[in-house]
Amino acid sequence: MTGRLRNRLPRAVAVLGLAIYILGTFLSLALGHPELFQRFGALGVAAAILFFTDRLTQIELTRQRAVEALLHEYGLRFEALHAGIRPEEIPEAGYTLDFLAEESAFTRLRRKAEAISAGNTGLLSVATLQWGFGDLAVRALS
Repeated sequence: MTGRLRNRLPRAVAVLGLAIYILGTFLSLALGHPELFQRFGALGVAAAILFFTDRLTQIELTRQRAVEALLHEYGLRFEALHAGIRPEEIPEAGYTLDFLAEESAFTRLRRKAEAISAGNTGLLSVATLQWGFGDLAVRALS
């Protein structure tokens, strides 16, 4: 299996699981099948876990790349200082990084992680309740 396929497979499985969960949930509600509705909750829980795992991995890899770039930049600056270049002669914008832009990127990454976490918590909560009590809810609505 190629690296690209291996990286995309978890997301593809999560998207497929989520699509089947949503379609199955609405169809079982429309057709009035309480047990089937309840069973689709399990698929929703699985999709939420797969999405969370995939997105968490992607966010962590992005964070690691940014930290490695910052460490490289600090290393270059340390080497310049060690070589005798005075601090005021080191370029303000940095050799390769703009530190304010990097901080802004970290802030965007944190916001994205928070949004993913909130969405995942919502999906996981709804799907868990559906899995545990979905048949009772459908029967109560009928």
